[in-house]
Amino acid sequence: MTTSIYIRARDPENGARVVEDMLALGLPPERLKVYGKRIPEGLRVQAIRWHRGILSIVLAAIAGAIAFAVVGAVLLIGIDSETAELLALVGAGTGAFWQQSRLSRRYAAVSAQKDALRHGDMMIVADVDNAELEWVETQVAESHPEVLLLGTDPGGVPPFP
Repeated sequence: MTTSIYIRARDPENGARVVEDMLALGLPPERLKVYGKRIPEGLRVQAIRWHRGILSIVLAAIAGAIAFAVVGAVLLIGIDSETAELLALVGAGTGAFWQQSRLSRRYAAVSAQKDALRHGDMMIVADVDNAELEWVETQVAESHPEVLLLGTDPGGVPPFP
């Protein structure tokens, strides 16, 4: 059984060193994911570039509007302008909703840290065997005091139970 631990590095280069140290501890690369706006080159783990997605949502809405209007015009030969506008609105809504849900799923693991990601921090998500959880957390905390070890909660450990 594995548990995810979350580590936030304010400087992506520090985050890259944490990743390399975790790999040196024997953690397989497929158990590590890195999220960030600025991801250092050469990391041997899955890296997911973070962005707010507003532009991609707008583009998906435009593509949906065009697609629905064109398909509607082809299928319903001779449609009036009101019907074409309605199809374009439905297409825009569908495209925007689809892209938003896609982005939500992509960033679900680190959504609690979106403000930090917006400011350029890097998030490391490590799936660690339960038996090694404390040991790995201790190693990271002792070797890298410059990063924030959030523990098993992506929002960080709450101060009160």
